[in-house]
Amino acid sequence: MSTLDALRRGVDNYPGGREVVAVRIGKTGEVLRKELSGAASHKLGAVDALTIARIACEEGRPHCYDYAAMVAQECGGRFELVTDAPSETPSPVAKVSKLVVETSHVTSAVIDAMQDGVISDNELRVIEKEVAEAQEVLRKLLQAARAVNAAGKPAGERGES
Repeated sequence: MSTLDALRRGVDNYPGGREVVAVRIGKTGEVLRKELSGAASHKLGAVDALTIARIACEEGRPHCYDYAAMVAQECGGRFELVTDAPSETPSPVAKVSKLVVETSHVTSAVIDAMQDGVISDNELRVIEKEVAEAQEVLRKLLQAARAVNAAGKPAGERGES
């Protein structure tokens, strides 16, 4: 998956999709489509990409953090949310259950793709999508575990690890 793929997934999951995001950043839907496709004639700038990522994250939709995770990965790091959504109660056990589901999706995608001994471009996209979803659940699991850990400490120790 590329950074453009990650950004495109965030846009596709935004309510109203590409057209709404395009209006919010002052572009036409067609120009944004070409920029997100990686067309040689249309280049998406870093500032626009960041703006789009922030718009996608406002709604907390699936894949809204994929772009940030890809940029961090490309730079040799990792992306981690600082806080959960306020309405979400941190539960590492619930996150583990979701992780089992997501890793089973990854496993199924790989097994299905390897039926003929070759992984096609489309099959690779499916595998990348499933892995990204599992990574998102892993991030949330770690975040929930840290929240429960911090909640069990006296107030003076909560900022320390």
